[in-house]
Amino acid sequence: MNWKLAGMAGTALSVLALSGVSIAGANKFTGNVSLAVGQTFQDDLGGVFDDSYTSISGDAKLNVAFSNNINLQLDFAGNGGFSDDSIPGFSLDRDAGFQGAAHVYYRNDRYAVGLFAGAGVSSGPSFVAAADAEYYFVGAQGQYYWNNFTLGLEGGYLDSSADSAFGGPDDLFLNSAWFANAEVRWYATPKVALIANLGYISGEALFGNADVDTLHWGAKAEYWPEEKEPLSLWVAYEGRTTNADFGPVEVDKDTHTVKIGLTIHFGVDGTQQDNDRHGPAFNTMDYGAVVVGG
Repeated sequence: MNWKLAGMAGTALSVLALSGVSIAGANKFTGNVSLAVGQTFQDDLGGVFDDSYTSISGDAKLNVAFSNNINLQLDFAGNGGFSDDSIPGFSLDRDAGFQGAAHVYYRNDRYAVGLFAGAGVSSGPSFVAAADAEYYFVGAQGQYYWNNFTLGLEGGYLDSSADSAFGGPDDLFLNSAWFANAEVRWYATPKVALIANLGYISGEALFGNADVDTLHWGAKAEYWPEEKEPLSLWVAYEGRTTNADFGPVEVDKDTHTVKIGLTIHFGVDGTQQDNDRHGPAFNTMDYGAVVVGG
């Protein structure tokens, strides 16, 4: 399967689907659609396979308010990477992926708390033949609203199965993993928001022969040219470092991505803070890249 085309097609379908919902205009529906271009720089296996490549990504969020407090949020995200093999037939990069998630939560003017679950597919490294991953995650999350700050925490469990041309067991990629994430949003002005996040994931891979630990972090600055218009522009940085311990041997990989993008919001007439606290509440990490190590 061409995962790059699948990821980009999934992104396009998500954008079209949620754009259609926005046209419906029902007050209980709120959401946003984002598109971005990114550049990734990575260093793995002692620098032997250093690489940088461009990617296109998109995500869409829909929030359905069943009452003043009970909400359902749906997320869809896809990406496609234009990476070159460092060695013909050998690649440690993820070409594409698609992910969906659902959040059921209670929200008032001071906090939000709920449960979430999701699944995705991702292309994996290529060693003459390619291996792909299907992954699943579930957890609990919450936010606390303090003046113009939003403080968020979440934790959960992540598992995956591999579809490899080589056959054999399906626990090739990261599986049986626990994760925890924290996020801070600061609405510096009605037009400017600054966001930072930090997270940790610990599990195993390679048929139980490797213990894998990933530390990830990020920052984002978002600007609304017009305070109550639906368009916002942003720049973001995402970083992570992964250690795979095989016993006598350890392998490290560092990945850094810079993105520029735009977001179209619908359903809430107000500032950026109003959109975050009355529209979709939660951000969902792209777990596919962590699962396959790409």
